[in-house]
Amino acid sequence: MDKLGNLYVFLLLLFNIVLATFIIRFIYKKHLKGFKPKNSEILYSTPQTSDNQLKKISTRPFLFGFEKKFISDDELFFDEKHFYAINKEQKKATFKLADITEISKTSLQINNRRLWQVKIKQDNGKEIVFKFAHNYTLWNKNFLDFYEKIKSINPTVVKTKWNLWSI
Repeated sequence: MDKLGNLYVFLLLLFNIVLATFIIRFIYKKHLKGFKPKNSEILYSTPQTSDNQLKKISTRPFLFGFEKKFISDDELFFDEKHFYAINKEQKKATFKLADITEISKTSLQINNRRLWQVKIKQDNGKEIVFKFAHNYTLWNKNFLDFYEKIKSINPTVVKTKWNLWSI
């Protein structure tokens, strides 16, 4: 009877593992798959000017590589008139701040940093989405400056109210 009891325990454990795997896969497919935007239509160019006046608004949180599934690959910057996405090859995509159609926080959080998204309308009518973790700290207020700048240009595109607890 002891061997039969061990077999039941083993089968119950195996069933629980299979069930847990199925539930995790279902949740991933339903809620997280496709969370990272696919911006294959972005035109990058080699920067012609110095990037000294650009203010960085994004950071790369660490989540053992899983953060790559949720945030855009580009580093995000802005200045007085433009929004910039700089890719890994140091090529720059430039967008007018007036072309931003939405800035809002998402439901995900990595390392106590809320993930935000910026949606931009291109000239061809398609929309580009950048998802990122902000770099707001006591010493770096660039994200707050960006938020206020967008709010002053077009207050209707700001979908999430800023407060210190919503970052």
